[in-house]
Amino acid sequence: MNAVKKLMEVDKKKSISVTGLPFRAGCRVEVIVLPVEEDVFDAMDSVVKKKRIASRSMEDIEKIVHEARGVRLIG
Repeated sequence: MNAVKKLMEVDKKKSISVTGLPFRAGCRVEVIVLPVEEDVFDAMDSVVKKKRIASRSMEDIEKIVHEARGVRLIG
């Protein structure tokens, strides 16, 4: 399974258009849209400190999550 991560801005019509995907035309894909909020990072920082979890870079965490899901990140 392949995954593509893109950061985009919602336009005035409250929509986005994703182009340049590495999938064949007509294939079905799952799209998950999440808001980018800095509060999430502050909250997770306090959880990490509270639970004394070893520091990891976002890239390390991304790799761990994708490996657990069997996803190979491209692009």
